[in-house]
Amino acid sequence: MNRQSGFTLLELVIAIAIFALLGLASWRLFDGVVRAQQGAGHHERDIRALQRAVGVIERDAWQAVLGSVVLAPTGLQLQRSHWRNPQDLPRSERQAVAYRLEDRVLWRDSRAEGSTVVQQQKLLDEVRGLSWRVFDPQRGWRSETVREVAPLALELVVSTGRFEQVRRVLLLPGALP
Repeated sequence: MNRQSGFTLLELVIAIAIFALLGLASWRLFDGVVRAQQGAGHHERDIRALQRAVGVIERDAWQAVLGSVVLAPTGLQLQRSHWRNPQDLPRSERQAVAYRLEDRVLWRDSRAEGSTVVQQQKLLDEVRGLSWRVFDPQRGWRSETVREVAPLALELVVSTGRFEQVRRVLLLPGALP
């Protein structure tokens, strides 16, 4: 009798099937990890864009001149002081700032006092909804400002990208004793 050593065809088919299943499972796992990482990256980018926009609005609100915050039908307007001058050019300390929503994009327009040049800054894309309110110490939360009474707080509610509704309340100058 002549016995040959080696694998039978059935053993080879079973081994190939097991390796194919392991390869498929590994690929599915890798694909799931890559998709989760991409989703987290998109979410992180959206959060950073929203944080950046709210940070700019916060900075303007904290530096607003007392009584200069005006809610207009087109958006928010205010005057800010103590703005940074990186080039040390002779400029006024005051700056007129306006926020407007145009074609689902939140824009910030700024102009130095005495200047005709308006600088436009794109703050946020894909804005589905934007609303502003001010807190009037006499009448509470209002969608409009009254000239005689300086508001104490500014409320921003924005819907953008993956975020259904983000609400931020900012104290204005004069709110703190």
